[in-house]
Parts: sequence; C-alpha cells; structure tokens
Amino acid sequence: MNVHAPWSPDRSPGITYKFPPSAFLVQKLTAALFIENLRGYCLSELGTGKTRSILFAFDALRRVSRVQRLLVICPLTAMKRTWWREVKREFPWLTVSILHGTKKQREQRLMHKVDVYIINHDGLGVLYEQLSCRHDINAVCVDEIAVYRNGRSQRTKTLRDFVQPKLYAWGLTGSPIPRAVTDVWGPCSCLTPNTVPKWFTIFRDQLMLKVSQFKWEPKPHAEEQAVACMQPSVRFRLDEVTELPPRVINYYDAPLSPKQAHVYESMRKGALALVGTEKIDALNAGAILSKLLQIAIGYVYTRSGKTVSLPNTPRLQLILDLIDSTSEKVLLFAPYKSAVAALSTMLTDNQIDHAVITGDTPLRKRNEIFNAFQETSQYKVICAHPACMAHSLTLTRANTTIWAGPVTSLDTFQQANGRTYRVGQKHKTLIAMVGGTPMERHIYRLLGRNEALQKKFLEIMEAITEDNASE
Repeated sequence: MNVHAPWSPDRSPGITYKFPPSAFLVQKLTAALFIENLRGYCLSELGTGKTRSILFAFDALRRVSRVQRLLVICPLTAMKRTWWREVKREFPWLTVSILHGTKKQREQRLMHKVDVYIINHDGLGVLYEQLSCRHDINAVCVDEIAVYRNGRSQRTKTLRDFVQPKLYAWGLTGSPIPRAVTDVWGPCSCLTPNTVPKWFTIFRDQLMLKVSQFKWEPKPHAEEQAVACMQPSVRFRLDEVTELPPRVINYYDAPLSPKQAHVYESMRKGALALVGTEKIDALNAGAILSKLLQIAIGYVYTRSGKTVSLPNTPRLQLILDLIDSTSEKVLLFAPYKSAVAALSTMLTDNQIDHAVITGDTPLRKRNEIFNAFQETSQYKVICAHPACMAHSLTLTRANTTIWAGPVTSLDTFQQANGRTYRVGQKHKTLIAMVGGTPMERHIYRLLGRNEALQKKFLEIMEAITEDNASE
C-alpha cells in the first residue's frame, strides 16, 4: 500500500459517506483520497476497483453539493462495458449517458442533463466547445491518463485546457511510465501542473542523460522522481484486494518451418527478402524488427499492402494444443490483423467456436462479444489484436491467454494479460508466450522483466548487426 501526501492545501472538508458492504478497503481509501483533494491520481494495479472508487468519491461529493456532474474520459472499449455498466449496476440512483456517435448525436446526448457523462479520449476534442460551456460539469475523471504522455500532442493540449478550470480532476492508470520516465510530464501538466516544470525539455534534462545524438538514458532514481510528480497519489497491488488463484507464465517454443527460417535469415542478414513475387523491405530498425516478427508468426505484410502467408504448422499446432488443454475459455492474441484473420480461419477449420476483435470491429459488436463470452457459454476463444482489449475489461471466464507472437508495447502486454487475472477469477491462469526465434524469446524476456521495449529497440538491432558482421 502506498498513499502519498496531499498535493494541495485546498482540500474538501470532512465528509461522512456510507460505503456498501461490498466495497474493498482499498476502494474506500482511494475514494477518500479523491474526496479530500481537488486533484489526485490512482496508480493501482489492474483489477483493484479503480472505477468504483471514483464513483464512490463522486457520489459522496455530490451528496453534499460539492460537485454537480462528472465527466469520465476513457478508452473507447471501456465506455459501456466498464463505466456505464458500473453506474447502472452499483449506483442506480445516478443517471448516465455515453457521448458517442456522430457529432450531432453527441451534442444531442449532451443536451440531456445527467449525473455522469462518458466520452472517449478523442471525443473530448469533438465536443470541446460544448463541454467547456457546461460549468455544471465540475468533476473530471481521466481513465488511462498515461495515453496523454505526449504533452505536445493536440489531444493532450485539449485536455490541459479543458481540465484547468474544473474544480475536481482525477487521473487513473496502472502504468504511469509505459515507455519512458518522462511519460508523466504530459498527464501532470494537465492535472497537477505545479508538480512538473512548465517545459518538457527542462523536465527531460532533470530525469534523463543524453548519451548520444538520439539516445537518452534515465538518471539514477529517475523512476521514483517521475512517479513522485503524480501527487497526491495512491497505489495498491492486486494481492491487497483479494487472493487470486496462481498464475503461471510460460514460454512455448514452436520451430520455424524451413520456408520461414529461410525468409527470416534473409531478412535478418540483408533486411530484404523475396517471397514469391512480392518484395518485402524494411527502412529502419523498428520496421526490420516488425518484419522479423511477422515472418516468425507466418503472415507478412508486403510493400504493396498484401499479406504473404508462410508455412507455420508447428506454431498453429502448438496454439491448438494449448486451446485443447483447458476446459475453460481462452484469449488468443496476435500483434497483426493479418495474423488474427489467419488464426480465425484456423479456428474455423477446427470447428472451434470463436469471435474476432480488431480495430475494425464496431464498438457495439465488441460489447456483444464481451458480454456473450463472459456471461454465456458462447465462444470458446476470443481471437483479437491485443490493443483492442487492453483496458478495463473483465474476462475471467477465460483462464488461458495465448500470445501467437510478442507485442512490442509493455503497456499493451500488461493490460491484455490482466483481462483474466482479476477479481472473480476462480481458476489457475496461464499466460502462454509462443515463439520460435531468439528475437521473440528476447522480447518476451524484456516484457517479463517489465522493461519498455521502446528503449531496447536499438540494442536489439545492434545485436542483429553484430550477428551479421560475424558471419
């Protein structure tokens, strides 16, 4: 447990609030932090009840007329599945509306006065003028506030301007520094601007050391200094909320087919390979890494935008064996849409009831799939791009998470793995990391050590260069 001191002396007066018997102690303490401070952050781990803590705080402040209405800014997938449902189920006396759809539809929904409005991150820019005029919306919660880590983006500037005059503003994230120690500057510049320098470059120079023209490294204790900027804050671990069944994280090796191995080596050595009549190339280190991962999984995007399939029977058979090894449901993640589509075909061919979710899946359809998966016997497997299922979802009907190949985002990896390891899980859970190359094993190791891969790209590519030079 970690509760930091208040950020501002301008605190709310003592408020008596009767929590329901179902409330966890950590939810009560988190709500108290938000009740007592005009600004604050919850940095607790996945599954610790951050959503309900915010609603407890808002309800308490509303009852004593400290606030009127709450605007929740959250990921698209969390609007109905998490926030709307939580209000409806646990706070039925509060009215709620989702501000989504066309601009006209959003404006019409905003005209109806309710207690809680819910909007997605980019939706704030769509309704910025209309929301800025609503002075009765004097409390704001920014869910997954780490997405505003780029303090110079228009999205962050919009949030900064919108939040400034609001009486209460709270930020939620379980990953405050998903890519670099400087990630906190954007969120803090919006919610608690007095905890960070006005200019990003000053903040960067305080926490980072420039070691080459394009490379920066964090100074000693930089992480502690970065998180300390998010004040006041509270952080709880999941094991402080409940005792969950064991979770096992294993790596499973699937050898490349001869064709895959040939193309992989060609790309690794020369960053250029030919598959049939389609040319595959990579122009920079990140692109080369991506191409190597595509080849290892077995589905490669070409320069023309087509997808070339490579024989990958060992990987597909291993994934099928992992699915068949559990009587519970399964989440199957692949980092590329082409791989998701191909895996879906494989599941169909093997008569495995499943649903597919990618960025092309409409929000309504996603919610229908999530509800059916969690609440009914429908769907043995959800086959998805992990970025589409990374936030606020509870999918504890599954006890196995299979990665057909690694992602290069630590935040996405952690969030996606958290869908099954949450309050309500009754079974031992497995995270199965499938790979077949040294590159994949290296990436999984970095993810397992909670290291941001973005900081390791150059090192990975330097290792590839050294291998090439030695041959």
